[in-house]
Amino acid sequence: MEQKQAVGLWNYASSGRDKFFSEMRPEQEKLQPVPWDAHYEWDETSMFGFNIPEHGIDCIIYYWHHPVMKTVFGGIMIWQGLNTNAIGCAYTDYRLAMPMPADITDCTYANGVRVKMIEPLKEFDISFDDKARNTHLRLNLKAIMPPACRYNNNHITQAMKTSGELVLNGKAYTIDGYHSRDRSWNECRNEAQLPIPPINWTVGIVNENFAFHHASFDNRRHRPEWGDLFPAHGDDNNCLWGYIWDTGELHGIVAVDQNTTYAWNPFRSETVQTVLTGSNGKAYRINGRQIASTQTQCWPNMSGNFALMEWDCGDKGVAYGDIQMCAWSDAYKLMESVLSGGR
Repeated sequence: MEQKQAVGLWNYASSGRDKFFSEMRPEQEKLQPVPWDAHYEWDETSMFGFNIPEHGIDCIIYYWHHPVMKTVFGGIMIWQGLNTNAIGCAYTDYRLAMPMPADITDCTYANGVRVKMIEPLKEFDISFDDKARNTHLRLNLKAIMPPACRYNNNHITQAMKTSGELVLNGKAYTIDGYHSRDRSWNECRNEAQLPIPPINWTVGIVNENFAFHHASFDNRRHRPEWGDLFPAHGDDNNCLWGYIWDTGELHGIVAVDQNTTYAWNPFRSETVQTVLTGSNGKAYRINGRQIASTQTQCWPNMSGNFALMEWDCGDKGVAYGDIQMCAWSDAYKLMESVLSGGR
């Protein structure tokens, strides 16, 4: 069946980009109606998580729903320190195919993760128990800002206050921090190879007064190894989309100057220097270092590294949040040659 709309990353280039945002409606928390002629890659996603920076712990709870096929991929992954693969994480239960629930705002997935929406756009409870591995989670997420909904009205990122308790392989930890949730609907994600550079999906939250998110490639002037391999990705279009939440006001991002220091084995973002230019005319200098990370395979044709970062946000304070760095085959092979000395 032929796809009816742009796929995956290319959706960022649709008309209306200059408006930055649209508004998410409460009913868009639930699974949306599927067009009669929807492509099999029609999808909806939901992502939650938490971090405990003082213990180097990070967690993603991610589900990728395929309504046409009525299946869902994903699960829970908790990592601590540097991990070369997902299986080596402190805890992981990710599954390729599970039955899709009828209501993603009140359900228990086949791997045991329980998601309960308390209030649309504002609050969620998540619980999980694995008695065999003595791993248990009680997590509450409360919004500190409205959902930042992309201009094409099918994807949000939202900073949340997190609280609760984690028992990880028998050891108890208190959850008291911030994390970002992410939700998308009514789009297709093509799993084919993409001829693009490595991309950082980045979030950071200081407190209720300051948070940021952007999805960006490094600026071309910082990446001479790219040469002519990715000619479409220059300095003028390296930021796909983003927001800045500053003292109760939501601003779009008009430019990102990003320079990533990469490491190999595993391929990961170790440090990142950025300047975010907001639609309010302000420039925010934000520099990060990795605290913990894991190599992961979001799907077979794409390699990822998920990292908990500590962000120096200048007079705004210190933020914590994730970089989800993704690379397809062309970029991965190029960076392997550069970072491993051509071995």
